[in-house]
Amino acid sequence: QEPNSALKILVCYHKPYTMPPLDDGILLPIHAGKSISSLKLKMQADNEVNGEPCDNISDKNANYNELTAIYWAWKNIKKLYPDVKYIGIAHYRRLFAFHDRKFFSEEISRPESEIANYRITPSELKKIAEVLDAGKIILVKPKVRPVPTFIECRLNWPGKDYGLLKDIFREKFPDYYDAFISIMEHSNKSSCRNMFIMKYEDFVKYSEWLISLMTEFEARLPLAEAYHQRIVGIMSEYLVSIWCKANKKKAKFSEMYFYEEDKDFKPVKKFLVPFYFIVRLAMYLRRELIASLMAQNFTWRLRKLIRKMRKKS
Repeated sequence: QEPNSALKILVCYHKPYTMPPLDDGILLPIHAGKSISSLKLKMQADNEVNGEPCDNISDKNANYNELTAIYWAWKNIKKLYPDVKYIGIAHYRRLFAFHDRKFFSEEISRPESEIANYRITPSELKKIAEVLDAGKIILVKPKVRPVPTFIECRLNWPGKDYGLLKDIFREKFPDYYDAFISIMEHSNKSSCRNMFIMKYEDFVKYSEWLISLMTEFEARLPLAEAYHQRIVGIMSEYLVSIWCKANKKKAKFSEMYFYEEDKDFKPVKKFLVPFYFIVRLAMYLRRELIASLMAQNFTWRLRKLIRKMRKKS
């Protein structure tokens, strides 16, 4: 039995990349899309358990992204780690930053070489367990947009994708429809990247819901007609915030490291830090102002509707 096996954070890979230390047993590298890859990465594959085939959707990785790793953990992780209590998902270039802070941005850029120093400390591990045992979900810091979330979807993926997803919520998942509208159309904030840590019981419920929803999405939108090959995985990034809201799960937000190849990493020069801070602050206040105006507009429309209904009655 590996140490600290009560918490497993799957780190999704599809190609070779610098790995963080694995000796504490917390991080579990997983080759997502192994069944359609010619690479032989020396790590857990998303189509095997102990070297044998298992229940998996690895062959869908080109469309599903890290969802194939989520599916593997949902169906198989207890076979390898029967004592696991908490499950997390991260990525080879994106890891949780529990002890760093960055204001007005959802990610902290770091050079790839620093991955070798990545650690989750015992005090952080204890805090994670306390947060999850209190019934909360750990998510990455929300992305704050200058427009409502659904407009970002429309601009980035101008096909039928968003409308189909909305129809599926309305028709197949009506209990989640209000949460969908709240996150996607009445807000400009949501946690993306398919990164989270939750209790195993919550993970099972979320995975079952997530996979059934995205299977329906794929069935309605032939991928040959999709605007982007990876659209299933892309659209799924918005769903954990919706699931949390609908299930009344409070979130504890964590910063996120984003690792770049050393040759591409360009830290902000020290003398520019004050100017950078001012620019980021201005952008942040602009987004917050938009969010506030959106909320006021929604409240005004709701009050107007209530008054109209009262007059009719």
